Amino acid sequence: MSSNKKKEYEIGYKKPPVATRFPKGVSGNPSGKPKKVPQMVDPGLILESIANEVVVVIDNGKRKRMTKAEIRFRQLFVKAIKGDLKAARLIVNLATKYLAPVAWDSWDYEIIGETEAAQRFGRNWRERVDKVNAALGYPG
Repeated sequence: MSSNKKKEYEIGYKKPPVATRFPKGVSGNPSGKPKKVPQMVDPGLILESIANEVVVVIDNGKRKRMTKAEIRFRQLFVKAIKGDLKAARLIVNLATKYLAPVAWDSWDYEIIGETEAAQRFGRNWRERVDKVNAALGYPG
């Protein structure tokens, strides 16, 4: 009887060697399927990429390539010109925020207080400031 128990095991199709079989109760894929790592979504980057997409439009009968942001600003200007107060306010606010600093930078003169003028030009600061302004052609 002992010879029947130790019968030679036939290895072949659907009959792997006993030593390499998965043991009972142990998974063949212990770490399992890896979970998807959610990609971080940055709404600012998405909006920027959408606004910077180039579209071909017909303006005065000619085809032009414009970004979506430029098209939106043009539409906003048209609305403001036609009398839409919300659009006009938005344009004024944007101009104040983005165009006003450029306008301030382009001025050739600066406005300073009396204390700073006294520190820069000394006791006779009024006369010296008037000379500098006259030399630059500014009204006194």
